[in-house]
Amino acid sequence: MDNTANEHNNNKQQEREYRAQNGHANLSDLQKKWNAIQEEYRNQYPEVTAEDVDFQTDEFDALTTRLAKRTNKSTEAVKQEIKDWDYKS
Repeated sequence: MDNTANEHNNNKQQEREYRAQNGHANLSDLQKKWNAIQEEYRNQYPEVTAEDVDFQTDEFDALTTRLAKRTNKSTEAVKQEIKDWDYKS
């Protein structure tokens, strides 16, 4: 299997895992929400660096892992916080 097919399978697996944990919302919804709140989130957590929030579309789990380490939270707590964030935009 080539890298593109592997990436596609990994994305599908991430999507299934996210839906299992979070109901109807999907990973792309969470990524869209992150894009909307990123600046506010970084203001709330100044220890989060530009490198921490830099990600490719298929690397959102890596982003939440970095945020979890930087904020001393679990990745699930970070994802839930993003999902529940009441942004002002």
